[in-house]
Amino acid sequence: MNARLVRHTREELEARRRDAVARLDPDERTVRARAEQGTLTPEERDLLLDLEGVDFLLGEDA
Repeated sequence: MNARLVRHTREELEARRRDAVARLDPDERTVRARAEQGTLTPEERDLLLDLEGVDFLLGEDA
């Protein structure tokens, strides 16, 4: 089985991050606070994991 290498530009990653943040209700700060309390919905958890992955690829701290 061959691994597939996917490359993303910084602009693509930033757009992906903006899209994920726009889908958070009500905002990223509140959702991160819910994560600390362990009260995320499955959708919020998935979005937050995506954000953390994008932040990692961008070299930013969450």
